[in-house]
Amino acid sequence: MSVSLLRTNEEITEIYIRYVSTVYRVALMMLKNVAEAEDAMQTVFIKLMTANTDVKSEEHLKAWLIVTTQNICKNVFKSRWYSKKVDYEHIPEQSCLPDTDTNGVWEKITALDEKHRLPIYLHYYEGYKTEEIAKMLGENHATVRTRLRTARAKLKLIFEEEGVTP
Repeated sequence: MSVSLLRTNEEITEIYIRYVSTVYRVALMMLKNVAEAEDAMQTVFIKLMTANTDVKSEEHLKAWLIVTTQNICKNVFKSRWYSKKVDYEHIPEQSCLPDTDTNGVWEKITALDEKHRLPIYLHYYEGYKTEEIAKMLGENHATVRTRLRTARAKLKLIFEEEGVTP
């Protein structure tokens, strides 16, 4: 049984509370700018309120939010108003770090290029399988696995150079 995305205010509020951090982190990983990530997050939830799409489950809703966030961020990159990104050093730490980050893992992940950054986040922070990530990103399953392996290798090198164990 499918349920329309057109929901009551209470349902939208519940969805917002449940998924706001996920949507924000995906947007921040892609845009690397707090203000633009907040704008993208707002746009995603406005789109949720106005969309007339069917969702089959909570997992489908979460995937819809992540894919919509990714598409909105890509539109920001295409925009003629898009200017140079702010360096990571200028992003306030409290706005993007997960509560469990103790060794700077999140900072290292956000330093990776986008094609490695998003699969790592979706796999390790959101718990998606590589098949699900491939479907969301419109990539081949083997490509996602390769990007995860490459990202892990890059992160390992970074931590070895710093002499830190994640």
